[in-house]
Amino acid sequence: MTVDKNKELSEALEKLAFPESFLRIISDAFKEYSGDVTIFESAVGALFVGKALGWGPLLIIHNPKTIKRYESILKVDFRQIMGKENALSEKSRGYEFVKNAGRFWDGVRGSMPVEERKTVGLDDILDPSVN
Repeated sequence: MTVDKNKELSEALEKLAFPESFLRIISDAFKEYSGDVTIFESAVGALFVGKALGWGPLLIIHNPKTIKRYESILKVDFRQIMGKENALSEKSRGYEFVKNAGRFWDGVRGSMPVEERKTVGLDDILDPSVN
């Protein structure tokens, strides 16, 4: 790993901030929500994870039906409010797997097995020996 890559990932982690518009999305959706609050809570979590990693990793982590459910609850289209990927996207092991295989949409559709689909981590990305 290069010094530049370590620096880029470290800076991305430090700058991870959620815009006020996301809080409005949550607040507006909660005012109208009726049902199992744990499902609403999961939708909010998906919004935050998607903002942190991008909608690409989010589609690998969750199946399309779940994503549509969360978008319906929050009244948003994740692809319209966040980028497909960013400097932290490679933290998603499943996303990196399908990206390296060149089969992103196969991973989304479930037509290929995805190793560590729901695992995130930087252990093998950040190299502590690089200053």
